[in-house]
Amino acid sequence: MAAYAAVVSVMNNIEQMMSHPRLSIVFDKKQIESIGEKADALLDLITNTNMDGGSKEAADLESQIASAAHAAEDVIESHIVDQIHAGSSHECSLLELQQIIMDDIMRKGLRVREEQAGQKPASINFMLRCWQRRNRPSHGCSLLELQQIIEEMDGIMRKGAELKEKWRVREEQAAHGDMDVVEEKQPLTTTTGKASAVGLEDDVIHIMDKLTIHQSKQHIISIVGMGGTGKTTLALNVYENPLIKGHFDIRAWATVSQQYSAHEIFSKLLSSIGQSGSGNDLGLKLHQTLCGRRYLIVLDDIWSVEAWDEVRRYFPDNGNGSRIVLTTRLSDVASDCGSTSCITMKPLKKDLSWVLFCRNAFQQEHCPYPQLESVGNEIVRLCRGLPLSIVVIGGFLLKWPRTVGFWEDVAENIKSIPNSMEKQEILDVLSLSYNHLPPHLKPCFLYMGIFREDSEIRASQIIKLWVAEGFIKPKKAQMLEEIAEGYLNDLVDRNLVLVGRYRYNGKIRSCRLHDLIRDLCLKVSEKDKFFYAKRALDNMSKERRFICHDFIKSEDVDEMSDALKSAQLLRSLVCRGSKLPVVFKLLRVLTVISDCSTEDVMQNLNLRCLPSSISFIWNLQTLTTDARLVVAPIEIWSLSLLRHVECKWMGIYLPHPPPSANDCVVMGNLQTLTKAVNLRLSEEVCKRIPNTNKLHLIYEDELEGYDYFLLDHLHNLGSLHKLQSLKLVVSTFPNSCNADQLKFAFPVSLKKLSLTNCSLDWNDLTIIGSLPQLEVLKLDDSVKGQKWSPVDGEFLRLRFLSIMDCDLRCWDAESSHFPVLKKLSLEGLKHLEEIPLDIGEIPTLEIISVVGCSESADISAMKIKEEQESLGNEDLQVQISSRKLIPMALAFARPYVLKESIRRSVRIAKRFLAETDYL
Repeated sequence: MAAYAAVVSVMNNIEQMMSHPRLSIVFDKKQIESIGEKADALLDLITNTNMDGGSKEAADLESQIASAAHAAEDVIESHIVDQIHAGSSHECSLLELQQIIMDDIMRKGLRVREEQAGQKPASINFMLRCWQRRNRPSHGCSLLELQQIIEEMDGIMRKGAELKEKWRVREEQAAHGDMDVVEEKQPLTTTTGKASAVGLEDDVIHIMDKLTIHQSKQHIISIVGMGGTGKTTLALNVYENPLIKGHFDIRAWATVSQQYSAHEIFSKLLSSIGQSGSGNDLGLKLHQTLCGRRYLIVLDDIWSVEAWDEVRRYFPDNGNGSRIVLTTRLSDVASDCGSTSCITMKPLKKDLSWVLFCRNAFQQEHCPYPQLESVGNEIVRLCRGLPLSIVVIGGFLLKWPRTVGFWEDVAENIKSIPNSMEKQEILDVLSLSYNHLPPHLKPCFLYMGIFREDSEIRASQIIKLWVAEGFIKPKKAQMLEEIAEGYLNDLVDRNLVLVGRYRYNGKIRSCRLHDLIRDLCLKVSEKDKFFYAKRALDNMSKERRFICHDFIKSEDVDEMSDALKSAQLLRSLVCRGSKLPVVFKLLRVLTVISDCSTEDVMQNLNLRCLPSSISFIWNLQTLTTDARLVVAPIEIWSLSLLRHVECKWMGIYLPHPPPSANDCVVMGNLQTLTKAVNLRLSEEVCKRIPNTNKLHLIYEDELEGYDYFLLDHLHNLGSLHKLQSLKLVVSTFPNSCNADQLKFAFPVSLKKLSLTNCSLDWNDLTIIGSLPQLEVLKLDDSVKGQKWSPVDGEFLRLRFLSIMDCDLRCWDAESSHFPVLKKLSLEGLKHLEEIPLDIGEIPTLEIISVVGCSESADISAMKIKEEQESLGNEDLQVQISSRKLIPMALAFARPYVLKESIRRSVRIAKRFLAETDYL
């Protein structure tokens, strides 16, 4: 919802503004505090008030709250930028600075945040959260003084209190049964008897088995899935099955929905079994009816655990095999209701989708018109396996001319006519899921609509965007990214977001939206003016987010520029084209996808330097570059709000910060620092980045800032107590550096550790093995010596172990040394005598991968596989690849930019072979 996002954003702005170490604000402190207090009160009104199911008065109130919050934000940001500009006029204006940076991005390839599109395109995504404003726009909201905004907020709060009281009285009346109960609209299938079970046959049998199994204790079976996946159809087919009718003495059905009362639920259940559903104490009446009898209760479309808790005690456990079936869109509701079995609905497969479509479009199993099969299959493909979509569109086509031309028009217009009656019916059902979202999830869900259709969305990317947009309300003891990750998991549990891939630790790596869910995002966003996603160029003076996925051709730049000039309040821009058509003064998030290839961009790159004036972008939160090497100015250490510094190519060199003073800037928000080249990890640096949880360090003597004593500071890693992921690459040891004297210290918080060319001894792994949280360990040419004898009590949580290119010959290990290991990867161990057979006894082990190792190691891997199969373990996978294939692919390996050893070239070749399925 736009109101929640606007209020949280202005609250975050005020907090960041007041805590910034360098910025002095000309606002009256009491006014700012008053704005903050009233914004907090408005947020409480939004989050703790039932907005009456989307009534007009609730929508009007939300609109007024959003308008007031936007007005406050515009005034505050204007003053901030004006002050920054006034203080920096002797160097360059912020507007000029932004243009310089953007020109550098566009012409020379400095890329910030990569977005892949098409075939290897280079993208330019500069995620700025900086407030850059010289002159206020002429819009009325920007001219409001803070006192006027305070008065406006007071009026909104009074109106909100009145509506809140009105809704409270209405809810009390409904709870006492004083209001007329609207007769439930039963599913069409209950009256017509045409509930289609296409693709549900196995699930029907599975549920019937659960319902009739000889267990006397009461069981609860849940059916979970997003709207339109056939939950109700599945439950109804089971409910109406003759075997089920004969098995149970009583069958009762009630649709709960998000607006419910226990009185109504009891009334519906009693009515479905032929008893009066009126009067008082209906729960007691139902309980008496069910006592001593074997019953089946179906609670369709239940939305909350609270609804279950209000009725569950009236369903007696008679010890005779009674069953309860729940259907819900929310996975957590299913689990919290104590389900003993759960069925998760999945999209229909292609062949089953076609059968369902034919049943509705032709009222038979097959298409009787061969000329319509091709276009009919395309229409089915567009439905993406969603039964509701297939049924609605098939039913629509049943009533229209069966001509190829008409059906082709339908296929073309399914996506392009979002308000067609057929699609509207689907979205009306799906919108129930959105309407029931808590306020803090609504803007996050809608924002996912900015991605192109069928995009695979990186979880880390959407989380950073939510944070940059200001959607995440801070909580004590939690980083914003952690809170946002919880929001994403919640949306997945609600079946609004589909998981694409998981990480090794079970966390979400990528996700996506069903096409219809994305259409819902676009529809609601347009209605609530959350973002503007039309190609048509209308007046955009009030728009704050603009999404244009159509490529901006050079001949259209002028037209686009004229339209965008009116969008002076724009905070977010996503577009495709060769250059940014307009410079925006208040831009926070900028994503520009170019049509240039990565190779074309990289050919024009040399050593790049960020300007020292980057420090004026005081609210910069994410900096991602794809340049070969970026040299940052010392002023980067003054960016206290910086959260992520990421390099996709060679790295970024950060000079050592100036000596500490009383006003030392601590970059307490910094979470990610990747490919930091030759960073002197002194106590001063560690003190400035105390909360970093992901760190990637590279030490290379041919790159900027190298000296012989950099490695002496690595013992300070132990002082980074929030660090969870560390990757350390040492390309070359200086002659004067004794590798045996290097002191490594790792924080106990580490979960993932990757070491390359670090010259450890196998005995040093005792230090690493004692890390209590370590789950992933990758050792690349980092350990010297021929024998490794792990010790009991170490590596207690290690899930993934990778050992590459070392002299290991004798590995004396048992299953107890790696009790929860899931994957073992061995690569280039040419002298390894064997893999310990006891490794196969690890109960959690799933994969052993052996690449380019000794023949005896290969044989021992096969022995482990054979032994486990003889013991009944068919799940263990053993993958063996020989390096004999590697020379065949060396010609395809790209030359490495830095000094590259034969070992690394071989590894590149192996990756080529893996990608082309040769291994």
